[in-house]
Amino acid sequence: MQTRDTNIVNWKLMGVPTTAAVIVAALMFALIAMPLAAASTTTFYVATNGNDAWNGLSPTYTGGINGPFASLAKAQLAARTKSSAGSVTIQVRAGTYYLPMSPTNAGTLVFTSADSGNATSPILWENYPGETPIVSGGVPVGTGGLGLSWTSTALKLYQVQLPSSLQPFEYLFYTPQVSHTGPVGPRRLRSRLESQFGVGYYMSGGVCHSTTPPGTVATSLCNLGTFLRVLNPVAPTDPDGMGCPSVTNFNNSAQSKCLDRFYYNPSDPITNWLNLNGTYTGNPASPCQSSTNPYPVGDIGIMLFDAWTVDDMRVGCLDTSQGVLFLNNATKGNTKQYDTFGPTAGHRYVVENTKDAFQAAYTAGQTGLWFLDRSTTQPILYYIANTGENPNLDTVVIPQLGGQFPVSGASDYVGGSLISATNLSYVTFQGITFEVDNFTPSYTTGFNNDVNGEMSVPQAIDCESCQNVTFNGITIQDTSASGIDISSSSGSSGTAATNDTIENSTFNDIGDSGIRIGHTPNSHDMAAIVVNNITVQNNLIDGYSRVFPDGEGIAEGNGNNITYTHNDITDGYHAGISICQLACPGGENAVNGTAINSEYNHLWNMMQGITADGGSLYYNVGNENGSGSNDYILNNLVHDTTDDAIIDQGVAGSSYGDGEGLYLDAQSGGVKLENNVVYHVSGHAIHISDGPTVNNAANPNLFQNNILSLALKGMFAEDTPWPQLSNGSYSCTPGNPNIGLQAELFWNIFNFDQNEGSSFNFFVQGSCTDSCQLPYYKFQDFEGNAYWRAGTPGSGPLFCSDSQAFHVLTNPPTGKGAASCPGGPNTFLYFDSPPGGDQTWQWGAPPGTPLTIDEDRLTDVGVCNYNPSFGTTGNPSDYLLSPLNQPPTNFNITYTNNTINMAGRTSGSTPGVIPETFPTYHYSSF
Repeated sequence: MQTRDTNIVNWKLMGVPTTAAVIVAALMFALIAMPLAAASTTTFYVATNGNDAWNGLSPTYTGGINGPFASLAKAQLAARTKSSAGSVTIQVRAGTYYLPMSPTNAGTLVFTSADSGNATSPILWENYPGETPIVSGGVPVGTGGLGLSWTSTALKLYQVQLPSSLQPFEYLFYTPQVSHTGPVGPRRLRSRLESQFGVGYYMSGGVCHSTTPPGTVATSLCNLGTFLRVLNPVAPTDPDGMGCPSVTNFNNSAQSKCLDRFYYNPSDPITNWLNLNGTYTGNPASPCQSSTNPYPVGDIGIMLFDAWTVDDMRVGCLDTSQGVLFLNNATKGNTKQYDTFGPTAGHRYVVENTKDAFQAAYTAGQTGLWFLDRSTTQPILYYIANTGENPNLDTVVIPQLGGQFPVSGASDYVGGSLISATNLSYVTFQGITFEVDNFTPSYTTGFNNDVNGEMSVPQAIDCESCQNVTFNGITIQDTSASGIDISSSSGSSGTAATNDTIENSTFNDIGDSGIRIGHTPNSHDMAAIVVNNITVQNNLIDGYSRVFPDGEGIAEGNGNNITYTHNDITDGYHAGISICQLACPGGENAVNGTAINSEYNHLWNMMQGITADGGSLYYNVGNENGSGSNDYILNNLVHDTTDDAIIDQGVAGSSYGDGEGLYLDAQSGGVKLENNVVYHVSGHAIHISDGPTVNNAANPNLFQNNILSLALKGMFAEDTPWPQLSNGSYSCTPGNPNIGLQAELFWNIFNFDQNEGSSFNFFVQGSCTDSCQLPYYKFQDFEGNAYWRAGTPGSGPLFCSDSQAFHVLTNPPTGKGAASCPGGPNTFLYFDSPPGGDQTWQWGAPPGTPLTIDEDRLTDVGVCNYNPSFGTTGNPSDYLLSPLNQPPTNFNITYTNNTINMAGRTSGSTPGVIPETFPTYHYSSF
């Protein structure tokens, strides 16, 4: 309106009569208000019974060339010719479109800027109304694919000879009934070694046995095999370690270990297997040489479990006389985390794809397993059918589209197996299912560069520097690695990925992480160039990390202004949401880890005893120079996380970290965590790794109005408040103006049933309690919280009368001592007994305590006897609070009730049952 008024004034100055000016203005207003003519839209159709020689302008064939295309690649070419003239819609009809067999441009769908639309003429790829099309990177063995027939050589044992041109693969998918029109059936596994001396399942006497807890179980569980354990590492000074690649312990220079070999348990079924092409030379410095064995080198896979990553390697050869297993390449090693990476005594591993194990499984009565015999030019695929299965009548799909995982040194994988898009804009994909790809580790080097955040692992769909691209209501399933990635091709130059959306979509049976955002954070990243302004909402991620068990539901690297809201994330073998990999360089400059909001997500059933050091909801957004800002973790529902300590208690470097609830790693600061409901976690309800106040002004994290319940290790822990700085100085220096408040815990409900010093070493407030000689409330400020220890059989004193309710270091060190933080001695405190006593949490002061405590010093004083009367079913509804049971503090029950009622997807199907791929373990009580 301002523009039009100005125009009238200008006309007056030009001598135009006022009435004329008004008429002209009215006409212009009418023209402006008049809706623009709708841009023309061209619709192309694709159908499995189509033909790429037709024009694609009809959903059915009507004669001549008027009918649907047969391939998405042909529709893509047609859309390019029309996009400049208006909007284009491609509707894909029901059925499965096997990309490796596409009649036009067989292989990955590669999108560039030439496939883009614009703000007024977008491009839409969607399902034909009421139908579900499937885009697959696999190839059927029989009808509609290779057209091969299986033969049965023995009861339930089938075989088929495959073309020599096929790529090697490590999973296949079996669907009963050849007439199916839906997604492929369950992932089928190769045989794994089984041993009663490991953890998992083994066959004996025709029956499947569980090692933990002991007992007989369904035969199908034995297909998951056994976690074997490394007997001992091989030292480079051992006769068996001569010349090996090795790593030395940073904390003990006399301790070193080889990274390409280890001693195995001689009681395990490890032998010179039939398909092991590699014999021991007798020379440890050059241990393996190929043999006359017709199988290819590296045919047998071995996955070693670190704390939060894995090494997917290949067996090179064996020295059975000394019990040494040699790998084709070195695993990951780390001098400062010596026990965490590389072969370590007690660490778990699985051996997969020995022909001997396949034959033993068949003899023992196992079914649903397969083996690819690659000893001939045309490999032979063997399959042991389940009862009622016949691969000649059913559909067996072999993954084919993809490639090798990157070798050592590659930090990011760019590209997707099914869709690989770069600089794409104003395009929407909706209502389409994407399934089955085929990435495999190198048969010569394996895959040893797996990292937290999974940046080095491929994905089915990759959108590099995409803008205004939406994935709405799609499904990605049955992948060999991650599901989808949206990233900027470079963090410091070129086009940013921005204004993209992933919504209303489903991710099932994902090999690694479900959704990835961003690449590895870098100090050269620029705020406007890294991925930004992304929305991930109303998605279901169900059954992730099925191939690489350290995958995360949502994994973010670099980026800013990203929102994750109303997502359901469940049934994964590691973390639920993980932000910023291993710290975010540039966070202090609002480049990375800034404005990352996780709101109303529901995360449950995570880690499952397989990995360690996993944050159910994890942010790593800071370093010693500062942290990201405007980061929020609000109204999330987090529960049922079990880390690998359930089976690895006491194993060095394996149960390195716990199954945490809300986890702020590195020096993350200024994060606001409010109205979350966290319960049933095997670590701590709240875990801070390093203090955020080390080299700049105080930047405390705020934990406010959360329900924190039944965490086995503790309710709150901060590990290293005062880490050593990169310049060698120590952050805890008395008088340093930069030291200060690190955590604020206001108006939370703490509900627990463990006693201090229990078998889980539980503490309400634990880990490092060194305030650097500050009054404790100026270090960690607890105000207005409600505490309740639920009574349990044989429990100690209830919380109000607990003489070990809280503790502080009796002689808190500074400098180097604070950086390493001793475990004691400690001064233990009552909550408030006697009332106002000087050796209490609320009022403590010298001489009864080493320093002033003064927690709960504000008007909203915390309480130790509020019984929230939570339920015991394990369901989120246990934590709904009634106005009749309002805590006597400023805690607002409306906010957490909203979390319980509204967290997770607002619409969509419920999670299904995704078959396990490793033995899993869960605490039955917390």
